[in-house]
Amino acid sequence: VATADRTMNPSKKAYSIPQDMMEIEPTGTQAQAAQDDTSSSSCCWLCLGEGPDASGMPLVRNCSCRGSSGFAHLSCIIRYAEIDGRNSYQSMGNIGAAFQECPNCKQEFQNDLRYHLERARVSFVEREFSDDHMLYLRALIHRVRVLNAENDADKAEGDQICFKMVSIIDEMKSDHSESEWSGEFMKMEAVVMYVIGLFHMNVGSEESLQEALEYFGSAIYLFTLLGDEINIISAKKNIAKIEAKFSGEEISHDEGNDLEFSKRQYKYWLGKLGEQHPITIRRGELLAHALYCSNQGVAAERLLAKMAAISRQVHGPTHNCTLSATSALKDVKDRRVFIDSRRQWFHALKYENDGLSCVVKGPVVESAGGSSSSVQEEHMLTLSLPITDVFPGPGTPVVCQGLSERAHLNGKIGDTRGFNGGKFEVHFEEAGLEPAIIKHENLRIVFELP
Repeated sequence: VATADRTMNPSKKAYSIPQDMMEIEPTGTQAQAAQDDTSSSSCCWLCLGEGPDASGMPLVRNCSCRGSSGFAHLSCIIRYAEIDGRNSYQSMGNIGAAFQECPNCKQEFQNDLRYHLERARVSFVEREFSDDHMLYLRALIHRVRVLNAENDADKAEGDQICFKMVSIIDEMKSDHSESEWSGEFMKMEAVVMYVIGLFHMNVGSEESLQEALEYFGSAIYLFTLLGDEINIISAKKNIAKIEAKFSGEEISHDEGNDLEFSKRQYKYWLGKLGEQHPITIRRGELLAHALYCSNQGVAAERLLAKMAAISRQVHGPTHNCTLSATSALKDVKDRRVFIDSRRQWFHALKYENDGLSCVVKGPVVESAGGSSSSVQEEHMLTLSLPITDVFPGPGTPVVCQGLSERAHLNGKIGDTRGFNGGKFEVHFEEAGLEPAIIKHENLRIVFELP
């Protein structure tokens, strides 16, 4: 069997990954996640009314509450958030979290509810606290993050917000000397520049992309003064995306740097917010994606399984985080194999005939953008092939068996990283085990990690 010249580097299947912390969030007109349905026993936890409010608006719930709890009228939530905000401002100097977080489950609102509450927060701050520039900027930042730049009304609103934020920064600077403009003031300016850059980047026109480059450049300068390395890297990555779009070239990825950056982000948010917070879960999914792209399939799958389980338990099965992590886990568990006799990639499904044959389905084809996808279902083939014809793709979880000289590796799980002349370089999950070159016939695909 001629295997030494096989292309063992198929395009990784692109799966949806969460947005960066300061990315435009998929809410409002962009949101496609499942919505909670009201049951016959549901009532507004604030006014205790059942059914729509006086204006005809129905009960809503887009948090992590379960069962019949957590439903409320949007108008009631806004009224509650405003009262809580006034009280919080008098006692703590901020308006609290009632516009952003459900007081019952203590988790963030999402989707349409988040979209409407962020607009209500801006209106509230403009009416009562517009002289508090830092508070006003925070409200505007949260609002622009949930706007859909492809929607004309949202784009117009976003343009106005960006102008407002720059005007407020200029006014604040005129009230402070250059020596006073540091710390929290400079950090706020940096975040404003970054978020405006993101908005223009998402608008996507040539003029907007040029503006985005300028704002990201300003953000990098300020983040550098602040020593904020994580956001410097994020801004540089966005600049690279824009420059690639202008040049028509694909973005070149440094998988090692991407992985290290993702690890640092996840560790930072894990320590800051804990493992149950949606931001940490999204960072965990980003890290899993970087692991997957680095052919570390076992670690990626285990991390995604953990993120999906935490999100399902804490936030419920229909929460955006749960849906995203579960979808990514499904994609990562897809076992790609190269069929030598057909010179094509297939999906491996299971072993049969006492492990002597492997059932595969496919083929997997390369799309125009270089990513891989399956042919239409009606044209797919399901075949049972001898294992000598089936070669695991890069990053596939495998287990060693039938080794005599290195018998201590039998039963050990790892993932495939390299291939040459019928042998795989396998990196093992167990600490202390060095990578080893293992013959193809001594490896079996692990379809479900123990």
